[in-house]
Amino acid sequence: MTMIQTSLPKRDPSARLENWSRAFYRFRQSWLSVIGLAIVAVLIVIALVAPLIVPYPEHVAGATDTAARFMPPSAEHWFGTNALGQDMFSLVLVGSQVSLFSGLAVVIIAIAVGGLVGAVAGYFGGWVDETLMRLTDLLLTIPSLILAMAVAAALGTGILNMIIAISITWWPAYARLIRGEVLVKKEEQFITAARALGAGPGRILGRHILPNIISPVVVKASLDMGFAILTVASLGFVGIGVRAPVPEWGTLLSTARGYMPDYWWTALFPGFAIFLAVLAFNLLGDGLRDVLDPKARR
Repeated sequence: MTMIQTSLPKRDPSARLENWSRAFYRFRQSWLSVIGLAIVAVLIVIALVAPLIVPYPEHVAGATDTAARFMPPSAEHWFGTNALGQDMFSLVLVGSQVSLFSGLAVVIIAIAVGGLVGAVAGYFGGWVDETLMRLTDLLLTIPSLILAMAVAAALGTGILNMIIAISITWWPAYARLIRGEVLVKKEEQFITAARALGAGPGRILGRHILPNIISPVVVKASLDMGFAILTVASLGFVGIGVRAPVPEWGTLLSTARGYMPDYWWTALFPGFAIFLAVLAFNLLGDGLRDVLDPKARR
């Protein structure tokens, strides 16, 4: 008796390269998306190297210079100074770390929690699905910003508490999205074949379903980054976010509102930083949607 050995066909590397080339071509067709990607890249680099390039690191640490109060933008102070004589350029630079990385942490935690809840609910169904989705629906009925403010006020100020508060309000949207994708994918023939070969629920979810639904999650995450940054700034603006003297764009904007319009630069530059970050991530997300989500391509 002779044994006939068969092997699964391997994917041609040239085909994978061609798919990436097509995706990049679709992405660069939108010059707004390219601009968004460039701005996001610049913001990330600035956030990473900010402590090394700030001209007045002592001001970031909380030092004051009352003799230089409310100096307008100049060659010495590019963004002017605030009521304490602190250099606004240094504060805005370091504030990018708090705002960007807090927004990124919120999105990552929301994806992790929402992905687990949505995957379990969609795959197992039945009473598990009903229980988890009713909890999700309950959280979705409460305005996210109001709920985040309530949780942040209960936990207290601080970066970690702020991230936890916002994440609690954001994971239900990812749970809904991933549940819907799992419900569709688990009926596919390759999932039936995996079950026939003896694969368990954990292997099916981790190796077969979740890798095939990553595209809509990436698109939503890129779009949500801008709104996460805006929510972080909102909590800082109302005084229940980051503690002073840690600079954060929303906190800087909240402090400056009492000096408008006479000392406009104290509010203009933190506000513009928030606007630029939100705009850049939305432009990037729009481009990724065209590339990764075939249903939404224009």
